[in-house]
Amino acid sequence: MIDLGPEGLTGDNCDVTLNLDTSTAIRSLARYRELVTAIFEAPASTQETLWVEWKSTADIAEKRWAAELSRQVLGMANRDPEVTGTWCGGCAYVVIGVSPASIVGTPVHDTAKIESWLTPYVGRAPNAPEWAPTYVEVQGQQVLVITIEPPQFGHPAWPCQKTYSPDPRSGKDPMIAVRDGAVYVRHKASTEEANSADVAMLSRRAAGSRRRIGGISVLLAPSSKAQPVDATEDAMGRWAEAERVALKPAPPKPPAKTVPIDPSSSLAATAKLLAELSQQSLNQGFREPDSRPPEKYQAEVDTYIEKATKAMPAVIVRRAYERKLGRVDLSIRNNTDDPIDKLQLEVFIGAEGVFAASEDVDVPETRLPGRPIMLGKAGRSKLAGFDGLSAIRMPNYASYLSPAVRAMGRGVTIDNSGSTRLTFDALDLYPQEVLELDEFYLYVNAGLHTGKTLSAGWTARARNLSGVMRGTLEIAVDTKVPTIDELLAETEGEDEED
Repeated sequence: MIDLGPEGLTGDNCDVTLNLDTSTAIRSLARYRELVTAIFEAPASTQETLWVEWKSTADIAEKRWAAELSRQVLGMANRDPEVTGTWCGGCAYVVIGVSPASIVGTPVHDTAKIESWLTPYVGRAPNAPEWAPTYVEVQGQQVLVITIEPPQFGHPAWPCQKTYSPDPRSGKDPMIAVRDGAVYVRHKASTEEANSADVAMLSRRAAGSRRRIGGISVLLAPSSKAQPVDATEDAMGRWAEAERVALKPAPPKPPAKTVPIDPSSSLAATAKLLAELSQQSLNQGFREPDSRPPEKYQAEVDTYIEKATKAMPAVIVRRAYERKLGRVDLSIRNNTDDPIDKLQLEVFIGAEGVFAASEDVDVPETRLPGRPIMLGKAGRSKLAGFDGLSAIRMPNYASYLSPAVRAMGRGVTIDNSGSTRLTFDALDLYPQEVLELDEFYLYVNAGLHTGKTLSAGWTARARNLSGVMRGTLEIAVDTKVPTIDELLAETEGEDEED
């Protein structure tokens, strides 16, 4: 039997804070892990705060826990928007399966079931708070994080919509109870029924002049396609074998024949003979033969293949990006007759094997190691120690070129940790205006996604509007998978640039 115990029934001591960056909302899997880790590593005396509640042991499938966690969601949603923006962009979090110095995890349930268990108490958006459950693995334990969207001016008070009281005969904690019609509000480290001050605050909040967000369309250009790339062991193995064949040295040439000079020959014959011997004489005079034994050359080939194979996944993504494969173009439309200020769009792709990039700064500048010089062709110039001819070099123009920089205007920030999230810079939209967003590029695992579609969710929020608008995009994945050789091949004009 799981005992609620004292966790969650804490006082208002917020002297100890979590070691966590709360300047922005926590939305990616990597940031959720940071949140869970910060709670786990906090001193035992650390108390919950106005924006985070944790439960060390709970199973949301149990009715009492569904009621209790619903109460926490409602309490977080009924906070004062003038205060909540100080932490995590106004978002709040209920974390189940961790507490300071303890991480035991919680059973994993389908998110649709979780919504069905909490919705009877919380209600369903848009006539109720917006929240979403996410599981994250930390230290081998599954921890549930419920994210509650920020309260906004214009939001009404969100009441509980169902009563729960435990059966006294069950032995369950009698303190876990919720009441239909009750309004719960977060008070620093605890969630309580609204008092008179809370009612006044919620009345001011509901009277806010800001309207709720709506009338936003996110449009996907018809030409947009994610690009599948093949970096499997089989593909790299085929490339490596072809490289070994190409680097196999040719059989040694027979020694050049020497032609004796006949002192009695005519002047014309002597001149012809000198012309035939000129190249041979120069080679023998200015170059030393390749001194590498076959074993050393083979070791160079093996090292080259090993390093190239390790770098290949990043290289082929880079080459695909240089060819502008996988380009995705989005635009956003304001379908209303009112302006929208500082609208921020986020696009989230939860599928595995997806990598997004926008500018050169987002794509790894990775190149293959140089091929070893073919055995027999690595002779050393005898002029290497002299000035003059050996000192002639092609100029290096790299220092004169502008480095890759982020484009001016509407940019995009990409987080590829765990899942793929793109956050576009905030923009203003006039009534009925359509704006193109920064293009980005999507590369996917060929074995998982070729010829299929990627489902991408999006959220939009604005400074002068309350709430969050959500939608989905279906992004097609190209049916053609370029080979490694096709991606590594030089494009027209590339030789001149190098």
